Amino acid sequence: MRQMLFNKEDFYKQYLDYKKNEKTDKNHPFHNLFNKEIPNKILHELKKLHMRNLDRIDIKASTGNGKVAESIWIAFLDELLTKNQKTNKTTTQKGLYIVILFANNGKEFYLSIGLGTENLSLKKIKYEADVWRERLKPQLKHSPDLNEFEIGDFYLGESDRPKKYAAGSLLFKRYNIDTFNQYEFLKDIYNLNEFFYDFIFEIYWNPVLHIDTKNKKRIKRKRIIHREVYKQLREERAKQNEETGRIAEKFVYDMEVKQLLAAGQEQLAKDVNWVAETEDGHGFDIKSYYPDGKEKLIEVKGSKLVHQDFPFFLSEQERIVAEEEKAAYVITLVESVGTQQMKIVKEIQNPLEKGNLLLKPTQYSCRFRID
Repeated sequence: MRQMLFNKEDFYKQYLDYKKNEKTDKNHPFHNLFNKEIPNKILHELKKLHMRNLDRIDIKASTGNGKVAESIWIAFLDELLTKNQKTNKTTTQKGLYIVILFANNGKEFYLSIGLGTENLSLKKIKYEADVWRERLKPQLKHSPDLNEFEIGDFYLGESDRPKKYAAGSLLFKRYNIDTFNQYEFLKDIYNLNEFFYDFIFEIYWNPVLHIDTKNKKRIKRKRIIHREVYKQLREERAKQNEETGRIAEKFVYDMEVKQLLAAGQEQLAKDVNWVAETEDGHGFDIKSYYPDGKEKLIEVKGSKLVHQDFPFFLSEQERIVAEEEKAAYVITLVESVGTQQMKIVKEIQNPLEKGNLLLKPTQYSCRFRID
């Protein structure tokens, strides 16, 4: 049975009383409620929902350090993304994380994905956030779990820190203490967390992602990351990509069979071969056919997200086969993989033909001859 996170009326009364002294008071009931009781109850309820990566998420809360903060918060800090390697502790000063931000009136609050903003000016925070907000806009249009989330500015307080918090918010959903449903709120945290990791692995940590900003500049993300952390994130990303790819391939395979059957080509439909299901190294995933009997060699690229420009990797083997097979080779792009909205957004026939793809090398094979 689910438990209430807190009594709404008591929360607001205690908050107003807590603010009167201006200085944080560890003996005040609200301090214990906000910093310990609520995070513990949230953790308990999210365990029931089996929230992704909860075993390595540190739920921290703060009402201020010495002085009561104008904007109090509860953050969900993945140790791989937010840990300070010097102190070995998670921190809101770096990385990307989910956070609940309260406005200074104690009534309005926001569930958000926030940027670590401690060492950045307000101007730089806004610039950084705007870059990622552009990448998030398509998701809000197409993801049912994010349909009440917004992108833009909101008000937390007049001082510098709450302004930075709001400026560093990539997307948010607003609530009011008096009217929000606590059970729906927990589900929102769960859903946002699911999206959070898709965003992390497909966009935020993409080593080759170039982003056009409103200033028409192109920037390349550069991140310095601890070796062991990078190894674990890379392994997690590879596992997710493998799962996403398999679901997308099965979807395309089924679509090919269905389309050939609809065209009256039963034998061709039987001959469709999902080669990547059992073997690797062909340079394509599915051997299919056009209704006229011509071969169709399909390389499937899938994403859990929605993209205005669909980023993907092409292996050297895939490039070679695409170059050899030309019009028979097709790259099929599948978005919203694993959801009810999953669909093929584009079939790129003869992808290496001039103008079809923007190719950028990410690695080079090198050899040095020693005389």
